[in-house]
Amino acid sequence: MEETIIVQTTLGPVKGIKKISALNNEYFSFQAIPYAKPPVGDLRFRDPKPAEPWKDVLNATQQGPCCPAKNNMLNVIHGEEDCLHINVFTKSLNPNKLVPVMIYIHGGAFMRGSSGIEMYGPDFLLQRDIVLFTFNYRLGAFGFLSLDDRSLEIPGNAGLKDQSMAIRWCKANAAFFGGDPQNITLFGESAGGCSVHYHMISNQSRELFHKAIVQSGTALNSWSVVPERSWAKRLAITLGWSGNGDNRDMIEFLRKADPKSIVKAQEGLVTIQERKEKILFPFGPVIEPYVISGCFIPRDPLEMCREAWSQSIPVIIGGVSEEGLFSYREAIDYPDTVNQLRCENLVPLDLNLDPKDEKSLTIANNIKKFYFGEQEPSMETLNEYIMLMTDKLFWHGIHRTILSRLSLPESGPTFYYRFNFDSPTFNHYRVLMCGKTVRGVCHADDLSYIFKNAISKEVPEATSAEFKTIQRMVNMWVNFATNSDPNCEEIKPAIWHPLSQDTTKPFQCLNIAEEVKETALPEWQRMKFWDTMYSRNQLY
Repeated sequence: MEETIIVQTTLGPVKGIKKISALNNEYFSFQAIPYAKPPVGDLRFRDPKPAEPWKDVLNATQQGPCCPAKNNMLNVIHGEEDCLHINVFTKSLNPNKLVPVMIYIHGGAFMRGSSGIEMYGPDFLLQRDIVLFTFNYRLGAFGFLSLDDRSLEIPGNAGLKDQSMAIRWCKANAAFFGGDPQNITLFGESAGGCSVHYHMISNQSRELFHKAIVQSGTALNSWSVVPERSWAKRLAITLGWSGNGDNRDMIEFLRKADPKSIVKAQEGLVTIQERKEKILFPFGPVIEPYVISGCFIPRDPLEMCREAWSQSIPVIIGGVSEEGLFSYREAIDYPDTVNQLRCENLVPLDLNLDPKDEKSLTIANNIKKFYFGEQEPSMETLNEYIMLMTDKLFWHGIHRTILSRLSLPESGPTFYYRFNFDSPTFNHYRVLMCGKTVRGVCHADDLSYIFKNAISKEVPEATSAEFKTIQRMVNMWVNFATNSDPNCEEIKPAIWHPLSQDTTKPFQCLNIAEEVKETALPEWQRMKFWDTMYSRNQLY
């Protein structure tokens, strides 16, 4: 008979269940605990409201629904709007000493994904004594639609505000599950990493956590702010709105629309030209059009970085070596993505240059020459294109974030990593996106070594390089969460040092491959090339 247990929370009692991990560790699982009111009816698109308390025991033994989104792996649209739930995984509810808390924010381009255990199983992390929280937040239009009409109360970033509310719930309830509310590490990957960084610079999340791990995405990446392109109106018209009427009429129409219809429509909003400009999605973080109580992004993230409340907290930050394999499938399916590549479309949008301006054309020409030399971009230069996407979409944003952090006084320790472990079978995202014949380390491949997912039916053999990499990642991440130092036995003889304040020399990073060593960042010269496009005040 399955063993269940009841825990009291600030909102009411919840019933969890004892499970055994893939590594034979016992733990308690609590899933689908509501932290906010269901964002339906008039609450659709609006900032979250705290969940109502309950008296009866809430059954938290089963996984709840994800938020409405498209699942690319299954090619289906799924989810429910009543999705603002938290999951808790803990080995002991009454430890002798409260244990470190780790709160994970999932990625998915702010349009997809969930906290489901099919992708984020706690099995690997729960080898160690921690409490792990994961949660859902609203995606796509539901979480990021923004309108400048103040009376409508839809300034945008509801999804980020969901996250902040969830983090507050985790902090308030950590001790009930054996976690230390004074030792919280926030971590996330891709849009989740970008979100972590936003929480580091937004006053709405001030002092809610004590350490951060930022993986493959920051608030200074090219996709971290969605440019205004009348997305809400385009969505409504796609769904059948006549276009006659004001924003209030439009929102009333959108509030009546079926959630799955909204997801389907938003998937097709980005035009071919916008895709060429590397606008990846129509709904995501925005600089809010007016500042009221609860405003999450009041101004340019670069300006927010200069006054970040989190400046002194310890941070791990980095990415994977071939992030741009993220773009491989699109290039294979649509070769003109590369064959007709115009580097004029790759000039950073945050430079605010007219595409026909001489400076913009010079930058475009420099990009083409730096990555393709005298060749014209084509499928024969696919590797060069992947490198270009690696730098434009991921590494340079990470680089600028580090520059910004190190430029400020009293900066806390910053540990820089580069995940470069190339497994033929266990780099699951690359295998799914690129096929079994492509090698390299794709965006999101590092997650398979931190979380147990449904793709890997079995844990790798204990003697394998894959299992050793799991142990390295888990112990580095948990050691950091425990005592702010990621060094552990599993990386010796390597020693991982925090970055020095000197930004003139190549940054030292921990290169995590079959062999782990500290080295100068291999992409340093590429980062310096991108630096030349910006003035000092624009860069960090």
